Amino acid sequence: MSAKVNNSILRRVSETGRFFSVALVSVMVLNLLLMYTFQLRNASFATEINQVAALMPVVDEKVPDEIWEVITGRHAFSECQAYAMLDEVEATLDQFHTSDAEATELLVVRRSLGTMQSYVQQIEANINGHVSVIDSQKQLDNLRSVGSLTRDMLGDYLIKRVEMAGEESRKNWVFFIACCVGEALLWAGIYFVSSFANRKLTKYIGNQIRQLSDFASQLADGDMDARAPEMQTPELQPLTESMNAMAEQLNALIVQNKIEQENLKKSELRTLQAQISPHFLYNTLDAIIWQAEAKNTNEVIHITRALSDFFRISLNSGEEWITVAQEKQHLEGYLSIQKVRYRDILEYSVDIDPEIEDKIMLKLLLQPLVENALYHGVKKKRGIGTIRVVGRREGDNLCFSVEDNGGGMTPERLSEIRAALKNDQIQVNSEAEGGSGFGLKNVDLRIRLYYNQSEGLSIESASSGTRVSFRLPAEMKGKNNHV
Repeated sequence: MSAKVNNSILRRVSETGRFFSVALVSVMVLNLLLMYTFQLRNASFATEINQVAALMPVVDEKVPDEIWEVITGRHAFSECQAYAMLDEVEATLDQFHTSDAEATELLVVRRSLGTMQSYVQQIEANINGHVSVIDSQKQLDNLRSVGSLTRDMLGDYLIKRVEMAGEESRKNWVFFIACCVGEALLWAGIYFVSSFANRKLTKYIGNQIRQLSDFASQLADGDMDARAPEMQTPELQPLTESMNAMAEQLNALIVQNKIEQENLKKSELRTLQAQISPHFLYNTLDAIIWQAEAKNTNEVIHITRALSDFFRISLNSGEEWITVAQEKQHLEGYLSIQKVRYRDILEYSVDIDPEIEDKIMLKLLLQPLVENALYHGVKKKRGIGTIRVVGRREGDNLCFSVEDNGGGMTPERLSEIRAALKNDQIQVNSEAEGGSGFGLKNVDLRIRLYYNQSEGLSIESASSGTRVSFRLPAEMKGKNNHV
């Protein structure tokens, strides 16, 4: 069981999707980290440069101006902010992370700050000792000189930081380009892995579908002893089982046809009905192969499941009677498959009253009529063709109709078809798929035979389309409560 799960088409597609998602998210995260790192480095340099630029007027202008205000008597020394300014400058410098090459400038700046602080202390002592203003002005001149020197040293440090920022920016660009090259290589690797995975998955699915196609071809050629090989893919297991069951049933029907001579007409009808299935299966599997080669994995899964449901209901464990709901599901599966093959020319609608879906009817009455409308109506029409299926209850009867907007039939051809339906002799047309009149003849005979009624199909046709309808008893004794 685990091996089958590991070979699941859905699992492989899911793993491929997860791989691409992880790869895409990884590249996005890498880009975000690179952008964040570059932005952080640039912001750090910009902040430090702005801080240094803000310190220069403090030591050169603001501190001497504060002292001058005190010397001239405009402010008391207790109101002076010189000490606070110098402390703030030193605290700001302590935040800088410098290299050995930059340490010289900052060392000189710190010493100059100490000298400036000592001049401020001397001026404070002069003021407190009532020393003459001239002596304090000399100290102020010294303070200005040291402040100017400090400003120059800060300017030199600022120039080096700007140069370092430029060099760092160039390094970042080199690193960024290298990362871009790395990402390009990563994307190339992802593309290579993607292409390899797609080729491998397509080959894996295609090989198994070709085996089923070969098996269907053997059935179409009349080799009823052929059997479909066991598939390792879970999605193909139901189809394989259905195909083998179909082959078994075909064999059984052929044997039964030979043994039950007294029921020749029923056996001939079953045999002829079964002959059409391999051709439909062969063409459908061809469509699956086309979709697989085109790497339309979801379409392959959709058609495969629809085909599996189609044969499951067609076989129905050998029972001839099903519910209207099952007939509707069988028909929708068939139309869904044909829609893939004829998507550009086919539109359809199935309008069956939900109130009659639990009623019992003979299986495979609607699908041959729809097939006939498709091959002899829609396919011969220019542009998009439409098939409409309607099912209603009218009194004691279930009424069904299949209508198309194809080219219709000439009055002469319509008369030929109606005459052929009145003839009970079974005639097989040589056309491989949807032989002209074969589907209509088959359904008409089965309705009249199984329901024991004189009227089977009613056909109306003009130049603008064809409508085929029939009536069945809504209640059949012994067949209303079980399938």
